[in-house]
Amino acid sequence: MERFVADTLLTMADERVEPVRTGAVDVDDGRVVWSGPLFDAPTRDVTVRRIGGILMPGMVDIHCHTPMVLLRGAGEGLPVDRWLREVMWPREAKLTAGDVRAGMRAGATELLGNGITTSVEMYFHGQAVAEGATDVGMRSVVTAPVIEDEQLSGFGPWEAQVDEMLAMHERWEGSELIEVGLGPHAAWSVSDECLRRLSETAAATGMLVHIHLAEQGWEDAAVKEKTGMAAPAYLESLGLFDGRALAAHGVWLSDTDISVLARHQVGVAHCPCSNTKHASGIAPVDEMFAAGIPIGIATDGPASHQRLDLFEEMRTAIRLARVHHGDAQRFPADRALWMTTAGAADAIGRPDLGRLTPGARADMVALTDAAALHPIIADEDDPVARVVWSGSPAAVDSVWVGGRQVVESGTVTTVDTTEVLREFDERAARLAR
Repeated sequence: MERFVADTLLTMADERVEPVRTGAVDVDDGRVVWSGPLFDAPTRDVTVRRIGGILMPGMVDIHCHTPMVLLRGAGEGLPVDRWLREVMWPREAKLTAGDVRAGMRAGATELLGNGITTSVEMYFHGQAVAEGATDVGMRSVVTAPVIEDEQLSGFGPWEAQVDEMLAMHERWEGSELIEVGLGPHAAWSVSDECLRRLSETAAATGMLVHIHLAEQGWEDAAVKEKTGMAAPAYLESLGLFDGRALAAHGVWLSDTDISVLARHQVGVAHCPCSNTKHASGIAPVDEMFAAGIPIGIATDGPASHQRLDLFEEMRTAIRLARVHHGDAQRFPADRALWMTTAGAADAIGRPDLGRLTPGARADMVALTDAAALHPIIADEDDPVARVVWSGSPAAVDSVWVGGRQVVESGTVTTVDTTEVLREFDERAARLAR
C-alpha cells in the first residue's frame, strides 16, 4: 500500500471544495482506501511518497474525438456543418484503423500530460481507439459513432456499426481501462430505425449512450421537420434517455428541452472553447444547473479548436458565463473544477472517477510548485482558484492511472513519445493529401 502526501489535497468529495492542508491518500490495488489530513491517517504499513504542491483527482474529459489530432487545424473559420461536410468527413473517409490507433496514442500522451486521465471518445474504428488508449495507459469510455452519410459509407451500414459496438462491449468487458458505449452522432444525422435499435441495445446492456445534441441553431428545425418534435423530446420518445445518457454541447436548449434532460438525468458535456471557435453559441449552463442536470466540461475534438486542455476550458466556461450575465460572481472556480472532475464523472454515471475518496479509482494528478501558482499568501490563499485561474498543462508534474504512474516530471513514461509522434506525423500528412 502506498501513501501519497501532498502540501495541499483536493479530494473533490463535494462541489464546495474544501482543500486539505498536508493531506494524504492511501492507495491499494489501484483504488483509494483512505484520504484526508495526514494527522488523521490510520496507522498501517505503507510506503510513503511525498508530493510537493497540489494533489488532485485526474480530470475527466467527457466529450472528445481525440484521434482528430490527425486533422488538427483543418477547416479553420468554418461553422460546424460546413466544417464537417467539406473538410472533416472527406478526410475521415480515408481513415484506417492504423491511423486511428496512431492518432489515439499521440492524443492520449497529450491528454495524460495535461492532467486528463479519462476521456469519453466518439470516433471511428472504436477498437483502434481502445487499443491506442491502453497502449499509453489511459482510461477511456469508447463510443464509436454511427453516422448515416454517403461520404462515410465506407464504414458500412448502421446495422454493422451497431453490431461492432456490441462485439467491442463483450471484447473489453472486465477491462480496467476501457468501457464501451454507444455513439449515435446526432438526432439529425441518424435514422429513426437506427436510434430505436440503439435505445433497445442500451436498455439490454446498460451501455452509455453518447450523442451530440443542440450544438447549432439550425438543428432544432431540422429535427422538427423530420419528426414533428424538438430533438430532446424526440430522443425521449425513442427511450434513448431511459438509461445512462450523455448529450454533448446542449447550446440551443429551450426551457422545455432542459426539463426533458432533467427528468431523465441526462448528463451534458459543456464545450465552451469549441462552441465559441465555431460560433455555435453559449450553452445555458446556469439554467441546466438549476434544473439539477449533471454537467461536465469537455474539450470536444482537437480539430475543433486545436487544444486538449481542460484548464483552458474551465476559464473559458467561467468567462462566458460572467460576460453573458454581466455578473463577476457567477460561476465560481470550485464549480468549474468540479465540472472537470467529480461532476464530469457523475455526468457519465461513473462515481468511481474524478474524486479521491474511498473506493474511487486512484487516478491522480500532482501539480508542481510552479511560478504561475504563486504567490501563496497563507491568510488569503485559495488553492482551488489558483488551479483554475493559473493552472496549465505546464504545471502537471506527475500523473497516476489506477495507482500506476504514467507521467513523471511532466513526461509520459509508458511509451516512446518520439516514436509515437513520428508515426503520427506521417499518417497526418497522408490524410491531408
